[in-house]
Amino acid sequence: MKNSEHRINRELAPEVFQLAAELYAQKQQEYSLEELILIGEEAKIPAEFIQQAVDLVQTKKQKKWKLKLSKKYPKLKLAFLGCALTSVSLIVGTWGYNQIFTSKNNSDSPVGILPGEQEKKHTGNVERYLLNKEGLVNGLLLNNAKQVKFPPHLHDQILAAIKPGDTVEVGGKLGTPSIYGQVIEGSIVTNTQTKAVVTKKGKPKRKQKVDENSLNLIKIDDTVQHWLVEDDGKIRGAILTSGTQVHLAKPLAKQLDQLAKIDSQIKADGVGRRTANGEVIEVISLDIDGQVLPSSK
Repeated sequence: MKNSEHRINRELAPEVFQLAAELYAQKQQEYSLEELILIGEEAKIPAEFIQQAVDLVQTKKQKKWKLKLSKKYPKLKLAFLGCALTSVSLIVGTWGYNQIFTSKNNSDSPVGILPGEQEKKHTGNVERYLLNKEGLVNGLLLNNAKQVKFPPHLHDQILAAIKPGDTVEVGGKLGTPSIYGQVIEGSIVTNTQTKAVVTKKGKPKRKQKVDENSLNLIKIDDTVQHWLVEDDGKIRGAILTSGTQVHLAKPLAKQLDQLAKIDSQIKADGVGRRTANGEVIEVISLDIDGQVLPSSK
């Protein structure tokens, strides 16, 4: 070494050694233990202290890395959980789609039909018109026992486009199936022969006129041919073998759920109308197969 007798102040030694190490690091990024010992010898540092310093530095870095990893772990855990949930959602979504698709393909089966199901087309022959309490046509009874419901302001359009015996294609939502029947909330009906169409779209320009003087006291003693139902599958009325349509008061309809059957014998007095499209009557009490309803219980 040149100027070996030149002395450097002890206070400057650490800074000089650090700067020298940095300069050397720029030239060579990695050191072997032997190289560090040689560098230490130049700085008059014994070899065992170099070894100890290396061990301490490595231990310190390992602890620092573990601490950093532990801080990141919750985020990694959340990321993993998010990936897992996304995968599960995709699997469940695919399964659900397949189930819905299968249900739609089997929607003619009572087991596969659910309330609010997407619209589906149904074809059948019109057995008769369905009437509301005022005697206006507000639906169709098909030969497959499906009951198509429309608002009563379509009375004239239905009469003009469809007649009993015609084959129709109906688009609409299915109600809940029951042993008493099933409703189709009609949105469009097409006469397959004439191609005449009745649609639910639009509002009535004026209310249908009903002749209030046409009300009569009517006595019935007949058997049930069809039960009429609500969207939820519960009884709301009946069609008798004579063709008379019976509308039941709600308290009366609720008690019929346990007694009603096809061919039940009904006796009642009520108020109704006889129209060109059939007879309709509203009753608040009746005798069904010998049992008076509503009961006093």
